[in-house]
Amino acid sequence: MNFADLIKKLSADDNTSNTDRDDKADNINNSTYRTIISCIISLPPKQYILLSSIIGILLIDNLDAKEQLILGKFINNIGQTIITSAAQEELNIKRKRD
Repeated sequence: MNFADLIKKLSADDNTSNTDRDDKADNINNSTYRTIISCIISLPPKQYILLSSIIGILLIDNLDAKEQLILGKFINNIGQTIITSAAQEELNIKRKRD
């Protein structure tokens, strides 16, 4: 997948059904992704924190301090991107109501 394909995929309308896509593997991957995300966001707070801690500990195995910093910053950037997107969406919803 090249950069242009990635942008097209990211820009695709969320209302497009999975059956409209040509690649069945993509449908399976999307379904799996949504299932995993659904499970994660439905966890109670303590289990949510425990899961994130366990994943963090597993990810740092065999990494030196510099590699851990780089990985941590990368994951932090992913989180910031998600938070920024959510904030923009909330702002757009608020503007539509007003």
